[in-house]
Order: sequence, then C-alpha cells, then structure tokens
Amino acid sequence: MSRPPAVPGDVFAELAAGAGGKRAMRMFAAAERARRLVLLRSVVVFAQRKSHERAWELTEAYDLLADLHEDHEDAVERVLGYPTVGTWVTRMLKALTSKHGGGPQVLAYLQSLAVAAAIVAGVDQELELTVAGGRVVLPSLGTARLATAPRRDFTRVTVRTGPSGGELYGTGSVTFIPQNPDHYAEGWTGVRKLLSQYRSRTLEVFLDDVDPYRIPEGWPVRRQRPATAQRWQEVLDEAWELMIDHHPAYAEEVESGLTMIVPLHPPHGRTVSSTSRHAFGAFAGSLPKDGRILASLFAHELQHAKLWALIDLVPLTEKPAKAEPLLYAAWRDDPRPPSALLNGAYAHLAVASFWRTQRFLDDGQAAQRAHTEYARWRRHTSDAIQTLLDSGHLTPAGIDFVTGMADTVGQWRSDSIPAAADLQARVASARHYRAWMLRNER
Repeated sequence: MSRPPAVPGDVFAELAAGAGGKRAMRMFAAAERARRLVLLRSVVVFAQRKSHERAWELTEAYDLLADLHEDHEDAVERVLGYPTVGTWVTRMLKALTSKHGGGPQVLAYLQSLAVAAAIVAGVDQELELTVAGGRVVLPSLGTARLATAPRRDFTRVTVRTGPSGGELYGTGSVTFIPQNPDHYAEGWTGVRKLLSQYRSRTLEVFLDDVDPYRIPEGWPVRRQRPATAQRWQEVLDEAWELMIDHHPAYAEEVESGLTMIVPLHPPHGRTVSSTSRHAFGAFAGSLPKDGRILASLFAHELQHAKLWALIDLVPLTEKPAKAEPLLYAAWRDDPRPPSALLNGAYAHLAVASFWRTQRFLDDGQAAQRAHTEYARWRRHTSDAIQTLLDSGHLTPAGIDFVTGMADTVGQWRSDSIPAAADLQARVASARHYRAWMLRNER
C-alpha cells in the first residue's frame, strides 16, 4: 500500500481546533478514494491467491471498472465514492479470510459496482451475476428485482446496459433499470435524493434505505414511505438554512463532506445518530423533529468522520497494550480506552461549539436548554481533554492535536452562562458520574 499523503500543518491545526472546512473534507475524500482503490484491488488479488471459485467474476468486474475509468472517469468515481462501497470492501476482505470465503450476495457487489458505473456512463456492457432472490443492488442508483425469481433462492441473472439505462434478465422475465433513479419502472426501487437550496447554496444528498451495505451499525429502516421521505426533505431544508445563516463552518463541511443519509429506527422513541469509520460521507440517524436537531447531529457525526479519516493518515494514540487504561467518558456508561475517549471528546467539542452559538438564537425554554447543553458539554469536553493529556497514551502528533482542542475550549472559559442553566448542567454531570462510579467500581 502506498504511503498516505501528509496532512498539511495548517489543515492539521484547523482540525485540532475543531474545524477543518472544505479543504480538509476534500483531502479526506481523496485519501478515502485512494484507500478504496487499494482495497478493491486487494479483494481481487486475495481471491486469486486463494483460488476462490468465483475469483474470475471479481477479476472481470474489476477489469470492467478499470476500462470504464479510462473514458468515463466521472461515472466510475461517482460510484466508487459512494459510502456503501467502503462498508462492502471492508466486509469482503473479512469474508475472504473466513472459512466460507463470502457468499454469492457479497461477491456480486463488485459486479454491481461495474454495472452501476456503466449505467451512469450510458455505455453498452453485459455482465452475469449470481444474486439472492433475483435482486440486483446498484450502489447510488437503487435495486432491481425480477418478479419471477424465488425470493429465497440464488439466481443467475444477466444485466445489459446502454445509453438509456439497463435491463435485468433471468427466470423468464425482464426488469428495466432507468438511468435516472427517480424514474418509475416495474420491479425498480430507486435511491431517493434530497435537494436543499438556500441563498444560492445547494445541498444534494442521497436518502438511502435500500442498499444492504448502508451503515450496518444501528437500526437501518426499510423503504421509507413517500410522506416520511418528504418529511426528511423538510427537516433538511430547515437544517440547511440554519447552518448557512448561523453555523457557516458546519454548512461548509456538510456541503463538501456529506453524501448520504441513512434513516434509522428511533429506539424507545429517542433520536439517535451514527457514523461508520468505513463509510466516509455517510450520516445515519432517526428522523429528528426539526432542522435544529438535525444540524446539531450533523455537527456531531461529521466530527467523528473527520477524526477517523485523520487517524488513518496520522496516528494520534499509541497502539493498544495488553493493559490499556479504561477512562471515564461523560457520554458513556462504560469505561473507554484512550482512542475512544479521544473520538468522543472531539465529537463533543463540535456539540459544545454548536450550542455555544445556538443558545443565542433560541427563545424561552429552548434557549434555556441550549445554554444547559453548552455548559454541560463544554465542561465534559474540557475534562476529557485533560484526561487524555494526563494519560500518557497519546503520540507526539496526538499531544499536539489534543492541545489544539484544549486551546479552543480555553477560549470559551469566560463565556457567561445563566445560573439556572449552569446548575442544571452541574447536577446532570454529577448524577452521571455517580452512576458511572457505582456501575464501574472495579
């Protein structure tokens, strides 16, 4: 694997302060693209070395992608840059090292990538795949299914692509695959797009509820009803307007770093969100009640994404030892190793920053809650930063990075917070710490 590109000093400093902006997000996207290309090639090489029975199919699909890239680079880059590809290639490499070596469905995904790129490019190609239930998944486009295929059986199918899309053949039936995912076709389920426009700024993201490799952590939902998808659009519009007007740094990072939203089930009615280390550009979350909450979730989860992308290039914590310390984190009920504490602290640095601004935009009880959130997460982030600096488990780059985080929080110490909000934050923090100590007394 080639040596990862160095992170420019000024970008590293901006990231340490909790920012990064468009330049950092584009740098991470390029690094992720390079990593995926290496992993894709590794899948093919590994299958060949193991003499896997379907290595030839993987090779055929990889060669088709390489050929398409020469004349239709944009189409291939769009498909390979889709977040689910990162999830799949990671799982595929694990499958190839296991006893079963990966089932037909996981193997067919590389062929699906080639088919999707051919459809986006509008070129003539033909591929045969073995798929479950006659269902072909096309990353960033949708899924096509043969009506006559047994749902629980694996079926050999053929996909032919052309200027207007593609056609799926098998089991005596045909399903049309439109080039535009929004178009209707019998047996076709397209990936929806959400489009928000405000002050000449456009945010376009996929709302993916069909790809099997959308963020596996959490509770992905099945196909959303049209009314629910419309509600996602309305909440995104609210969030986009709020970020552009009052949280421009987050708007810039969302605009340049967010590709896909994955709807999640809300456990016990709670709003939840998640980010996968292997799916850069994806945000998973349950439908929040308004754009204000969605904007805060974006700030939180993009911070996780930035840190994961950074530590793939620059190690910030020492490699775990046998007796790695477990540390207190105010956002968890269990002790955390230094790397996890750093990840959480960095995410909550963004949470505190968001509420630091938002508390002056809200009214009434909402403003009180915003002040409380800011007071709580400012304190918790500061405590976690000090714990990390005292841990002795940061690399030299990690010490510089966490020191930059500390400088940001230090600039907030003189901020005035209403006494009632500060008291609520202190009480909540003390209650959590007491419960944590009882739970983890050992």
